[in-house]
Amino acid sequence: MARVAPMSEMTSRTTVSDAGGGIVPPPTSLQQTAREAARKASKAAFAAADLFLGDFPGPRILIYHQIGAGSGRQMDLSPEMFRGHVKWLLDHGRIVGFGDALSGADDPESNRRFVLTFDDGYADFYENAFPLLRDEGLPFVLYLTTGHIETGDLLHPGDRPLTWDQIDEMLASGLVTLGAHTHTHPDLRDMPVDQVEQEIGESNRLIELRTGQVPAHFAYPKGYWDQGAETVIRRSYETAVLGAGGPVNKGTDHLRIGRVPVQQADGHFFFTRKVLRGMRLEERVRSLVKGYRNPLG
Repeated sequence: MARVAPMSEMTSRTTVSDAGGGIVPPPTSLQQTAREAARKASKAAFAAADLFLGDFPGPRILIYHQIGAGSGRQMDLSPEMFRGHVKWLLDHGRIVGFGDALSGADDPESNRRFVLTFDDGYADFYENAFPLLRDEGLPFVLYLTTGHIETGDLLHPGDRPLTWDQIDEMLASGLVTLGAHTHTHPDLRDMPVDQVEQEIGESNRLIELRTGQVPAHFAYPKGYWDQGAETVIRRSYETAVLGAGGPVNKGTDHLRIGRVPVQQADGHFFFTRKVLRGMRLEERVRSLVKGYRNPLG
């Protein structure tokens, strides 16, 4: 059965077909306003629920994708919003490297240590986020989907992938921890192991060929963990990150590290709530709706 496109993809199109093959007009401004109001109300409820879920210790590992691409998707933040995030994070703690965050996960102040991770590898990140990170000397993790970088086959219409020259320039800054994110960005759930091996093998091959680095870190495409795929990932990498999950501490399995997704709809207030408390119930409900079982709860 074909998977239904995510809502963020569906709403970025001008029209969609209904079940009978007709054309459904895009939502009106009133519908969009109502949708945004409902989203904010649900986020407020999820933020309140965090107060009953216990402490959220350990470093915060944040997921970003695109910065200033103008796609309208939830994973695409404006440069102004991203700059605001960086300023808030620096005002309330430190942005640190991935290894430093994991090795100090049980330190009393570890909840004020923040890791910036960027998935897929888009040119807008290089243009709109990297200059700020470079000028401030801030480390970050870059998980590369090698297919669209190598061939130009786009993950989404209108996207622009990074080039290997841009990646080399960022590596020269000394700020980048490089990771793999498969070759074609498939959903690994229930994928045959031999196909998982092909995806990971080609991704690793190209990263080493083009950068000279053997990737030691991995991010599951779409954040979806899979038990079968994990058998391949465990013998291929030192760490692996998921799309969401619980707190990170010294006892955390480094091949099952949870992150905090950042979305356009978070705005500033709910972004700070996510960093402070995790907005964990929101992610649990989202996983339930998508039929995904997160091993981290």
